[in-house]
Amino acid sequence: MCGIAGFIDPSLSAEGARASLERMLDLLAHRGPDGAGLHIAPGLGFGMRRLSIIDLEGGWQPIWNENESIGVVFNGEIYNYLELRRELIAGGHEFRTHTDTEVLVHLYEQLGEAMFAKLRGMFAFALLDTNKNRLLVARDHFGQKPLYYTTSGQRFAFASELKSLFDLPWINKERDPEAFLDYVSWLSLPSPRTHFRQIAKLPAGCYLSIPLDGPQQPEPHRYWRYELDAPPDLTALEPAVEELDAVLRDSVKVHLRADVPVGVLLSSGLDSRTVVTYAQELQEGRTQTFTVGFGGPDSETQGAATTAREIQSKHHTLELTSADLLDNIERIAWHLDEPVGDPAAFAVLKVCELARGHVKVLLSGEGSDELFAGYDTRYLGMMNTLQRSEKLRRFAPVLPEADPAGKPSRWQRLGLRAHQSRASEAISLRLEGFPGDVRHPHGLTADQLRRLRQRTDTVAESTYRPQRDMLSELQTLDLDWQLAESLLQKADKMSMGASIELRTPLLDLRVAELAARLATPLKLPPTGPGKLVLRHCLARKIHEPIDRPKRGFPVPLRDWFTGPLREPLEAALFAKDAACLEYLDRTVLRTAWDDFQAGTWAGAHTLYALWIYEVWRRKFALS
Repeated sequence: MCGIAGFIDPSLSAEGARASLERMLDLLAHRGPDGAGLHIAPGLGFGMRRLSIIDLEGGWQPIWNENESIGVVFNGEIYNYLELRRELIAGGHEFRTHTDTEVLVHLYEQLGEAMFAKLRGMFAFALLDTNKNRLLVARDHFGQKPLYYTTSGQRFAFASELKSLFDLPWINKERDPEAFLDYVSWLSLPSPRTHFRQIAKLPAGCYLSIPLDGPQQPEPHRYWRYELDAPPDLTALEPAVEELDAVLRDSVKVHLRADVPVGVLLSSGLDSRTVVTYAQELQEGRTQTFTVGFGGPDSETQGAATTAREIQSKHHTLELTSADLLDNIERIAWHLDEPVGDPAAFAVLKVCELARGHVKVLLSGEGSDELFAGYDTRYLGMMNTLQRSEKLRRFAPVLPEADPAGKPSRWQRLGLRAHQSRASEAISLRLEGFPGDVRHPHGLTADQLRRLRQRTDTVAESTYRPQRDMLSELQTLDLDWQLAESLLQKADKMSMGASIELRTPLLDLRVAELAARLATPLKLPPTGPGKLVLRHCLARKIHEPIDRPKRGFPVPLRDWFTGPLREPLEAALFAKDAACLEYLDRTVLRTAWDDFQAGTWAGAHTLYALWIYEVWRRKFALS
């Protein structure tokens, strides 16, 4: 696990390139506290900060092929590197190290861009090919590792984090004013969009090919995308459980490959309990587990402690308070790099800091909800609404199209739905921030409500993909957006903020391939619960009630924002120079705030998202 950065800039001498790259890498030191490596040439620099996990002494980067015509800097892990190494050695390639990074240069040497079909892992890397005079920049299949890039004339730059790019004097930091509306409505931005007009996120499953002698505006090339369009062939529960058990065991086994201690993040939920159960079997009872909670009867620590006792792991816990959030809000914003409105970021940062005193790698349960349809209440509700809307659309020719900013009523909602495509309605049903409940919208002016309807249609065109059934469409939507650009970004940047490598065995290509073969009722039966086949798989090993309801990570934001954090939050959002008030109407926002304090608007997550935005703007001095 590392941080990578680099650029093509013909105006720079080798000395100037070195100075620029060293400054960029210094800003990524938290991602790789064990050291740095770089390659410099006139007009070119690329390098990395290293968190050493595999081949601690020999894995320094950049790593080159036999004649040093192909070199790579790499962030992540290739879990099947041992198998690939054996294949490549048998094919005549010579290895100098025992690190997983080295398989990349030899695999590219042999297969070119076809190499991605062989990779099983999480990664962002930059590969220099002096034979073809180009730079190849890539992001992993699901987007577990972030990668940002920008161009300006003959210049090109990339980095694991935005803050590293900001150090280059030619970077255009002009903000995209429309990005704020997307953010405050969905609480994250879909790739390739960022909050900056000239800086993009490389989408998951894509790569860029950049000529060294004249980089133009690069177009991402897609090498992979998760599809649920083929008919499922796993339709019976018992065979599906048998296959899933074997695939999960194999995935956890390869995710445990490391030359340093590996622990597991443990909550009271199904996903982390699944990961830790397999890990404890494979580590022969040596697993360490780590949990944070917030006190009270809903704290994660109680359920996690029960699981830890059952599997007999060495367990570590930490209880957090509102004061901890206040003390860490600037660090959260700094490490997030761009705002993400998920308050669980706080918990991830603190549990990783707790774990850092004991292990260097953690396994987590991310990805299971998207692959196995764990968001049962939301999915069932969305499908019910979308199915009813299909009938409404037949009456669109005789129903007037309603004004999105009109007076809320049943007829207004029917008029909107009748003239909205299924894709657009699905995107609107995924709104997590403003305006909230469409019967009582909050936070946005009439003009913003109309613009949001337009943005919903635009976002739907680029993010919603037809699949074999409605549930599959909702799953791929979540995989492409919420998982890649919110949950995984939060997980990567908070864990890296604590210099911890976070791995996700449930988000493995082999696991995903099996999940794609499952019939819908094996994921989500008509009345729930979600992740049915995974529940049965775990129930074979430890006590797991099949019908136990899913619940989100219980950060007590409402209690904190109406209690001890009310004053600092209110001061941030309503300051004379508040960043959010560049876009939001002060009176409309004040009404939303008052309704929240009175208990008539459930807007805690939205207010958290606004707070993170405020702190982020100030921390990065973005005027």
